[in-house]
Amino acid sequence: MTDSKIRTLLLCTILVTTGLPLLAAFYFLGDALERSLNLGFNSQIVQTLDAAAQNLKALKSLDPAGESVYREQFDQVETLQHVYSQPEVLKRALRDSLRTYFGVGLVAAVLMAVIVALLLGRRIHTSYRLTFEELTRQRDRVRYLEQMSSWQELARILAHEIKNPLTPIEVLVTSLSRAHEEQSAAAFREQLVQAQTMIGEEISHLKRTVSHFSDFARLPEAQLALRNPADVIREHLPAVSARFESADLRLHDAGCPPGLRANLDSSLFRQVLTNIVANGVEANPGRRVLFDITVTCAPAGVRIAIANDGVPVPQELAAHMFEPYISGKSGQDNVGLGLAIVKKIVVEHAGEIGYVEEDGHPMFVLSLARVA
Repeated sequence: MTDSKIRTLLLCTILVTTGLPLLAAFYFLGDALERSLNLGFNSQIVQTLDAAAQNLKALKSLDPAGESVYREQFDQVETLQHVYSQPEVLKRALRDSLRTYFGVGLVAAVLMAVIVALLLGRRIHTSYRLTFEELTRQRDRVRYLEQMSSWQELARILAHEIKNPLTPIEVLVTSLSRAHEEQSAAAFREQLVQAQTMIGEEISHLKRTVSHFSDFARLPEAQLALRNPADVIREHLPAVSARFESADLRLHDAGCPPGLRANLDSSLFRQVLTNIVANGVEANPGRRVLFDITVTCAPAGVRIAIANDGVPVPQELAAHMFEPYISGKSGQDNVGLGLAIVKKIVVEHAGEIGYVEEDGHPMFVLSLARVA
């Protein structure tokens, strides 16, 4: 809410809280005066005043010495007769006075409301600005700490992945130096061939590790186009099935209309399918894994559920499974980036992804916005 809106709201509030009591007081006071005047003005009083005027005229004739006194009293009676014979004049005068006082009170209330609104608005603006600046500083601190934490975690993982192959390489080189001095030429050549093979394997592992991190860092931005999600999945099923010999993939999309549309990047969505299937296959080594991919649609969204009949993810890993470098599987090529890549791709599609267990089996649920 902007400062001008806050000031306007405060001004309206103060006007209502001050104007309504003044209006009510004006109404009730006017009504009370009207009732009082109606009670006081009646024909009997006018008749009494007429009789008093006639009596004063008669007394003036009977007692000329008191003429000045009778004249003064007669003038007073005539004045009262004038007032009581024309009550509307008095009512109008009283009503005009009330309007004047009410107008002065309302103007004073408006001025007071404006002053109070300005003061409160300035104070709220100052407080809001200070609070916003403090929150901004805190947010920058938290962001910096998060970035440092991410870099530290990345450095730790890289150090671990690089240190593992370097240790056997160092041992092999040391053993070759000793063998060159102690063994015959034929034995040394045989050991050299073995060392070359082992060092080549460790270097290949280093290259694969660097390649994984490089792929994650260079993940392209999504190039979205209107596609039918069921058609995109159907296009990629043969290639994904061919890549994983122990995986059986089935698509269920009977409930979706042919005109279903969502913003999709077909090539990136293929990587989503590949990584999720790879996760299920690696979690169930030595057996065939059945994957059921179910596409359902609602008026505003598309739901894609990818379930398999394998073992579920352990609870301690389920809450962090989409974070980089988190994995429950062992292996030289596994650095825990597959599901992190899936999460990034889905977020770039303005969608959501989650993990649930259904009947004791794992299931990934993707939600995408449906385009009319």
